[in-house]
Amino acid sequence: MYGLGINNSAQCSKAQSKIGISIILLMFVSILTPLASAQNIEYAATGAPLSENPDDAPITYSYSPAIRAAFARVSDLSQYSESELQSTSEWVVVSSKNMGEPTGLLANSWFVEVEPNAALSHFAKLQDKGVIEVAYPLVERQMTPRWTPNDTYFSNQWHLENTGQDNGVAGEDVNITGAWNSVRGTGIVIGVVDDGLEWDHEDLSANYESNLDYDYCNYDSDPMPASWDAHGTAAAGVAAAIGNNGLGVSGAAPDASLAGLMLIACGNSDNDEANALSHLNDDIDIYSNSWGPSDNGQTLSGPGPLMIAAFEDDAYNGRNGLGNVITWAAGNGLSSDDDSNLDGYANSRFTISVTAVDHDGDQTNYGEPGANVLVSAPSDGSGVGITTTDNEGNSGYTNGDYTSNFGGTSSATPLVSGVIALMLEANSNLTWRDVQQIIVESARKNDPNDSGWNTNGAGHEFNHKYGFGVIDAGHAVSLAENWTNLGPEVNISSGTITVSQTIPDN
Repeated sequence: MYGLGINNSAQCSKAQSKIGISIILLMFVSILTPLASAQNIEYAATGAPLSENPDDAPITYSYSPAIRAAFARVSDLSQYSESELQSTSEWVVVSSKNMGEPTGLLANSWFVEVEPNAALSHFAKLQDKGVIEVAYPLVERQMTPRWTPNDTYFSNQWHLENTGQDNGVAGEDVNITGAWNSVRGTGIVIGVVDDGLEWDHEDLSANYESNLDYDYCNYDSDPMPASWDAHGTAAAGVAAAIGNNGLGVSGAAPDASLAGLMLIACGNSDNDEANALSHLNDDIDIYSNSWGPSDNGQTLSGPGPLMIAAFEDDAYNGRNGLGNVITWAAGNGLSSDDDSNLDGYANSRFTISVTAVDHDGDQTNYGEPGANVLVSAPSDGSGVGITTTDNEGNSGYTNGDYTSNFGGTSSATPLVSGVIALMLEANSNLTWRDVQQIIVESARKNDPNDSGWNTNGAGHEFNHKYGFGVIDAGHAVSLAENWTNLGPEVNISSGTITVSQTIPDN
């Protein structure tokens, strides 16, 4: 009995050990099972997006930056609806192995067909095993024609759509027709600070806000210009002439509102300028200024204390705290060796200084360079002008209601103002600093062979002739739509620094 008892105890102990091991294995398997399930869920959710690490995708990262960026964009499956993914059986993958039919456009890229229900986990597993670098679905999407207005002279407005008319370079424009599919400036007010504005012009009147205007020469609420003062009317047309009304021209922001602020038709004091630039600054979003000190190359001038105070009030309090956007003509004094830095209005950090390029995308013979220039925009040059509104009848630049000879940075500036109106409609929460930053990041590099291009500390290319390049409406609106506001402004004082050197006269 004793011996039997010892033997039974040992067998029991062995059985308990086996049960214990089985329980441990069962627990271990049960722990792994959720991990495997979670991994499958992750596969199903992500597919095979492009890695941010070039070592994970050496072939894809050997493509051009534009192609690489496109792969990063289209391989992000969060942009596709469930129905789009379920209706797609053909994908493009990048792999050093033969995965199917070559695309014929990119080396080591292949068309692969797979059942939609299995596609996401299939490509995720292939990527996990290092077989493919990236995959994206060939989702079919309906494209729509770009909206173009039916205005009589739109085909002459090469600054909006340059097809090579007048022997210009096709595409040397502000890339705006695509942006018009979604935004046209609705709800945005552009204040045209100038020599007046013919508010009853047939191509301006429907966009005009008579309750927001003012005449700082006669101190009344009617900025109707005197005969021959057509500068403001022409600038207004470039910015926001009514589009698609079967008449005349279209502005860059054809549905934006206009407010006329007469100022430069007479002599102005610091107080007049300050009042004009702060006029109803919760209602006016953009102040467009195609004027400044003399461009004779000998004049160093700038705003007075009240005008600077108006700039600051616009930036920190205007637009209900978001800040007004102020555009300023860089100047037309290149032939006099003038530099936009000498103009304290265009040189203010609160303003966007705009210079001009011609229909070939080159520097005009008048557009002033300067470290202060932020952006360029198309304007007259090489014998081809800008088509826009004129004072009606024979009281303007021509004997008609429109002119094709407007130009200078006076035309480039309201063109930028109109583009900014599109940006503000796309995202009404943009601050004045956001607008400047978006312009910097979205501008298109023109005249790429010019020796003046350099890269700044933030990695952006710039040129004193062109700023950060030509304004690109389509790109700017696209960035604006999903823009994250910049952080608070930081002001730092270095204190007094003594440099024992003589400043050269040249």
